[in-house]
Amino acid sequence: MSVIDELQKNVDSVRRELRNLTVMGMDPKQPADQLALIKQLEISARAEQHLRKMALDYERSRTKS
Repeated sequence: MSVIDELQKNVDSVRRELRNLTVMGMDPKQPADQLALIKQLEISARAEQHLRKMALDYERSRTKS
């Protein structure tokens, strides 16, 4: 598996995690403390997604040159 494929797999994985956290956060049955934890995890996943996307874009630009 190439580096770009591995990075894309990581981006896809964190995207799925973020989607799941977003859905969990919309559940009105969640207790307030659980919602706060989910929100923090969602913020962390967004940051991770951004960094992984930056790494993927960098690697793609590096291989084009």
